[in-house]
Amino acid sequence: MNETTQVKLLRGAIILGLALLVCGHIILGVTFASDDIGHQGFILGAALSAFGVVLSLPTKIYLTLLLMEHEEKTNPNFTRSADGQARRGTSVAHIRTATEEDAARLSEIARRTFVDTFAADNTEENMRLHCDATYSEALQLAEIQDPNRLTLLATHEWNIVGFVQLRWGNTPECVQAKSAGELQRLYVDKDWHGKGIAQDLMQAAIDAMLHKGNDVMWLGVWEHNPRAIAFYKKSGFIEVGSHVFPLGNDPQRDIIMMKPLAAATE
Repeated sequence: MNETTQVKLLRGAIILGLALLVCGHIILGVTFASDDIGHQGFILGAALSAFGVVLSLPTKIYLTLLLMEHEEKTNPNFTRSADGQARRGTSVAHIRTATEEDAARLSEIARRTFVDTFAADNTEENMRLHCDATYSEALQLAEIQDPNRLTLLATHEWNIVGFVQLRWGNTPECVQAKSAGELQRLYVDKDWHGKGIAQDLMQAAIDAMLHKGNDVMWLGVWEHNPRAIAFYKKSGFIEVGSHVFPLGNDPQRDIIMMKPLAAATE
């Protein structure tokens, strides 16, 4: 029996179970309200309710697990929270691929985390110009829809607490690779720092690039961002060059770092 047939049967069982549960409650209600029905109505209502619970709840749980397993098989970018916790036991994040419905919330957290990271060292005007040009809802939607980009979200109780964005193309000459992918952005909400979410997002990004056949991941990081540089070095990146990153009207220097992905599988 294939998965499609299983899903149809399980959904039918859930609907039947819920219908029996409702009928059982109705009969019980009528029984308690009338003295004419007697104990037979009570037995029938209780039996229908019990059978409805037995039929619907376990079936619902199994259907959920079946659909999650199907998603993992067909979507290489989908990761259950348990997988993230296996990478780092302190993590509480669930990592998944962004969808079009996430554009507005992604725009909001992208602006907020960028401002939290860089506002103290840059002018308000340059920060505003950059955020308006980079993190608008429309642009985030376009990037989610772009086949040459991938956005992965770290969520907790439906809230986005971090994200990583990958893209392919325009590899700088200093990055020597057969097939390279760029880690364009990786940010975690400041309230969630130190919980292993950045490490989980990094591993999810590596997994996505390995699945795509990339042998190198590269990135650009601001030369005056020692926290990020230390994190990338710890993750196995090495400095190979630099390029100009325009922040509003301020041309800044980004360090280009790269990581051989073959090492991630050894």
